[in-house]
Amino acid sequence: MSRQDVQRLLEEYQLIGELLSSLQAQHTTVAELLDELTTALDGVRLLKGGGDGRLVHIGAGLFVSGAFDTREVLTPIGAGYHAFVDLDNAERILRERIEEYSRLKTSLEENLQKLAERAEQIRQVLERLGARNV
Repeated sequence: MSRQDVQRLLEEYQLIGELLSSLQAQHTTVAELLDELTTALDGVRLLKGGGDGRLVHIGAGLFVSGAFDTREVLTPIGAGYHAFVDLDNAERILRERIEEYSRLKTSLEENLQKLAERAEQIRQVLERLGARNV
């Protein structure tokens, strides 16, 4: 293997490391969004259930107790716009977003695994060739 081939492998290894960092950050963001969407879906389902003395999560581990007689919630509909939608449609929108982000999370996980495997292959080759700092 020529010196240029080794240099290309080192560059690819570094690039893969950067891509892994970027994808891991995206994965973390998507996982956090999924948690937030799931919490919102739980809240909508709680509101649909009606009744007295419900505890509703309002963020940062805080809850408010009370009776809610609402049939609509202000929902983001995209491009920075919000609209009041009934609870059934809010639940549908949240489920769709959860499915979408779940697919994205799965795709990110698959790409992370493939890149990690490629990085490991390159690392092993470089180690066999005696390259340092890999």
